[in-house]
Amino acid sequence: MTNRKRPSLADHPLLALKAVQFETPAYLNLVKTLTEWLWQGTTGGFIVGTPRIGKSWAMRSLKDQLQLRDGSTVPVTYMAMVDRDRKSVAEVPRRACIDTGLPVNPRANADQLSEQFVTHICDLQAQAGVRTSVLIVDEFDHLEPRQFNAFAEFFNRLDYLHRSIMVVFVGNQDEAYALLEQMIGEKYQRIRGRFCKRLVEYFGLRNREELAFVMEQYDTRRFPADGPTYTAAFLPAATDAGWRFKSLAKDLWRVYALIAREYSLDSWGMEYAVGTLNLLVTDLLPRYGWQDIEDDLLREAVLITHVADDFVQQRFRRKGP
Repeated sequence: MTNRKRPSLADHPLLALKAVQFETPAYLNLVKTLTEWLWQGTTGGFIVGTPRIGKSWAMRSLKDQLQLRDGSTVPVTYMAMVDRDRKSVAEVPRRACIDTGLPVNPRANADQLSEQFVTHICDLQAQAGVRTSVLIVDEFDHLEPRQFNAFAEFFNRLDYLHRSIMVVFVGNQDEAYALLEQMIGEKYQRIRGRFCKRLVEYFGLRNREELAFVMEQYDTRRFPADGPTYTAAFLPAATDAGWRFKSLAKDLWRVYALIAREYSLDSWGMEYAVGTLNLLVTDLLPRYGWQDIEDDLLREAVLITHVADDFVQQRFRRKGP
């Protein structure tokens, strides 16, 4: 029997880029909301929010999270639209096939690609023992209004087979609202009736309690599974003394709130928040100490992630009346 070498601190997931994903209250509420949509028979809806708040991670983490009333797990398929010079309806099933790992014949037409994708969805539903599923369409703001017809085609084809699909469109709010405004009017009434009955805004961290919820996970998650907590791995003396990373939430949120007010930030995006938290745990607190932490250190930890570096605001902000 060979002895496995225990991972070193250098192998810790906090030191690897995007190796750890933390749950947030917004994510848990998203799961609850989409579950309600499923139970209500909703055919589609929209999730919008500012960039870099964690929308895409949340959507890709929905696998095995959505269930029907009887406890059956609903398959979740993820695709992301990309910006193209020619925005054709055929690009939608092509992108759907590409993002789900299906082989794509470059000479296949829209009908063939659509049928290939629908067949894949039917297979997933059959494997799960259900007759419905969820399709996440990320970056939907790259679409043009007429391209939504492709999703209506998916729905209609599955409906013909006595199956269903709920399409959830996810996008950045400014571009998304601009696109949805183009769909006002009789021309797109059928699309609006199918997909535009639900709209939810997604946020990053919005208060101290939500920040503490994330920070507590550093105090409870372990690496490896039988190893120290994330906090203890980098701050063993502090942990042994009874200190917990979560206890810093009040001061850290106070410092962030001042920055947010200065730069008109609606919420603390998870990319930036986790960047700050990781920096504190793995570098700044081990280096400068975990007792009597100064606001300047916390402010540096927040700003070093470039959370406030909006090019337009910095370069073109008006200096006066």
